[in-house]
Amino acid sequence: MKSSMILKASMVAAFSLLGLSSASAQDARTLKDAYKDAFKIGAAVSSFDLNERSAKTQELLLTQFNALSIGNEMKPESLHPQPDVWNWRGGDAYVEWGKAHGMWLLGHTLCWHNQTPAFFWNDGNGNPKPKRELFNTIERYIETVCTHYLGKVDAWDVINEIVSEEGGYRDLGWVHALGGKTEDVDEFIKHVFRCAAKYAPDTELYYNEFNVWRPSKLAGVIRLVKMLQADGIRIDGVGIQAHWGLNYPENHYIDEAIDQLAALGVKVMITEIDVDVLPISKEGQVIGKSLQEAQYQLEEFEKFLDPYKDGLPAEVEAQHAARYQELFQIFYNHRDQIDRVTFWGTHDGSSWKNGSPIPRRTNYALLWNRDYTPHKAFDLVVDVPNPKPAKAAKKRK
Repeated sequence: MKSSMILKASMVAAFSLLGLSSASAQDARTLKDAYKDAFKIGAAVSSFDLNERSAKTQELLLTQFNALSIGNEMKPESLHPQPDVWNWRGGDAYVEWGKAHGMWLLGHTLCWHNQTPAFFWNDGNGNPKPKRELFNTIERYIETVCTHYLGKVDAWDVINEIVSEEGGYRDLGWVHALGGKTEDVDEFIKHVFRCAAKYAPDTELYYNEFNVWRPSKLAGVIRLVKMLQADGIRIDGVGIQAHWGLNYPENHYIDEAIDQLAALGVKVMITEIDVDVLPISKEGQVIGKSLQEAQYQLEEFEKFLDPYKDGLPAEVEAQHAARYQELFQIFYNHRDQIDRVTFWGTHDGSSWKNGSPIPRRTNYALLWNRDYTPHKAFDLVVDVPNPKPAKAAKKRK
């Protein structure tokens, strides 16, 4: 009785912080409850989100989500910025907060071409490391990180974004350091997953990738998974990053990607969902350094590329809501294949889409506004598992 009273009091306090009355707390719906029989609902966070200055974000996390991903503070440049320096502060804060609140936790990410210091690939004189040394470097890194977090995270994104749009390998980071030869990269990928399995034996191991809906890229990801499986190397799941727009990708591509990956016998996760509403990127994932150039902040470009500084127009809000609804209907239809759906952020102010692919824009990519009020999309997403009955038409007298 006492524990139920404490829980009720904490929920009332939570909804109060989110701007909801205690009366509405009683019948308020949440994402994690709506999808409790379908899949886990996650959010990406930073250690800033988990400190005492971010009470509203924490209450949003506690009321709506049951899984967490760490945005940047477990990437190589954060954990191991210099050859003789290790920084566990941000990652440890994430683990401590998540475990204290019963969250499922993802470690993100052990091996990536980006946010990785050059000393991983070059020696002390700046010369490229030979293949054997590259393999040794990644193994020592994985050993140190996985040992530090052994038993503290539930899964690792082992390798992130190594497959190209054409289905081969991207000539960046580790691939470039290895000389780009397919057979050497294949060997490297097997080595990385073997190391992860060795040093994180009771932790699930995933591959994570964007634009997996694209048939050519999907074929490359499937090849990677089958290659590991053929050699008896453990891979437990594949993350489909969902940095999508109002118009793309077409829904049939998403269905096909989920079906084909699930057919491999691995878990499928939607790992980084946001829906971009701004020009250019609302069409889908856009990458490339050219869009970071200063000219795109000039007045004539800014008016076109950043049109919603003063708020989201009603017609765009409606498009945003409809897009989220149809995406979650797809996910729910595949609930026997999907293990988790994770938003890449909590509210619009926390979204990386404010700065990518063009800096300093005002985007509306998530389910909550910057003031923590929900977008219209929230109600539609929560209703997907239990749609409201249609109102009967009034009879004419």
